[in-house]
Amino acid sequence: MTRNVALLAMVVAGAAWGAVFVAPGLAPLAPALLLATGRFVAFGAVSLPQIRRVLHADVPWGRVIAHALTGSVLYYALVAVSVRLAGPTVAVATIGLVPVVMALVSARGTGRVAGLVPALGLVALGQVLLHVGPGQDWSLESLVGLGLAVLALVSWSWYGLDSHKLLHERPDIAPVLAAAQGLAAGALALPAAGALLLIDGAPAQPLRALAVVLFLGLVSSWLAVRLWHAAAGYLSPVLVSQLMALETAWGFVFAAVADGAVPAPLQLAGEIALVGGVVLAVLVDASRSRRAVPAPEPDDGSVPECVGAARS
Repeated sequence: MTRNVALLAMVVAGAAWGAVFVAPGLAPLAPALLLATGRFVAFGAVSLPQIRRVLHADVPWGRVIAHALTGSVLYYALVAVSVRLAGPTVAVATIGLVPVVMALVSARGTGRVAGLVPALGLVALGQVLLHVGPGQDWSLESLVGLGLAVLALVSWSWYGLDSHKLLHERPDIAPVLAAAQGLAAGALALPAAGALLLIDGAPAQPLRALAVVLFLGLVSSWLAVRLWHAAAGYLSPVLVSQLMALETAWGFVFAAVADGAVPAPLQLAGEIALVGGVVLAVLVDASRSRRAVPAPEPDDGSVPECVGAARS
């Protein structure tokens, strides 16, 4: 895989993840938690064909289950409820701070933070502008939604950091790690989804809810995770962390389309700043890559050591 193909894969993965911020609105009569748990039941189901490979690999299940909880089930449950309470724009902008956290941690001790300051500044500015746009609702319900979005930010940031560490320590399990996480997420979500159906019954407009769940499980989890893992090994960890901002950018675009309204000037400026920060990070990384001695690509078709965690 070339660098440009890896970047394209990251863009597609970001779009798939950005869709999760508007998906609950496509099935407004279905409980947010049911959509969240259903998504990962679908992710687990589509991972079943790889179960034999996963079981034959020396997978550290304790950490994988923790990753499935903090990076999948708990994370998206928080996102889904946050979207319902505070709206997609607040959730997108808050969770969009993940690239800043990941970039700073990834660059720590490498001497690369200084070169990232302009890109990080643009990303942070974009987040601020998206938060303070006119007409923002600061009711108690919206503040609770914002708090849940902050918890989602903390949950996924821990997952991203520890998953990065695991991939660095155990590159041998990279080919099956996404499937292992899908199986773990499905096992965690299935009892919760069953309990919700028993308590509340089938949601209104069940076919629409099922379509949303299948889209989230197949596209926003299964496809996005595989694209991200496949591409991450060909890009620097600092660049990978910055490319996570694409989820925010796509989420903002999808939210605007779903609302059927032209973004306010401040929100549009925030989106431009956000995308500008990502583009600048890509250019800085490309400049450094040209100055560095390129590492040879593997001969056996295997993916080199992964350096970024995949959101699911």
